[in-house]
Amino acid sequence: MRILGLLLAMLCCVLAATPGVAQKAGGDTIAADQIDIGRVQARILKYDQALGVVTQLARVHGANVECNAVCYLPTSTRPIAWRCAPEKKM
Repeated sequence: MRILGLLLAMLCCVLAATPGVAQKAGGDTIAADQIDIGRVQARILKYDQALGVVTQLARVHGANVECNAVCYLPTSTRPIAWRCAPEKKM
């Protein structure tokens, strides 16, 4: 639960930064742009036996993409988290 709170706090920081634009991108995806940082997207996924949150940050000047994910399962008291290695844009 703390990780979800941290992800939401991070998203709020991005949304509060100016100048920037935030918008619901469709479905369960929220996206926000900030000129100096880039574009962040958060997506909530719901499955029969799990809930997941995936965030993706596409940096403007660094030209790379980072992603983080958390999965919550009913059989575990701890979430499962993973991080994707930054990927260079072509």
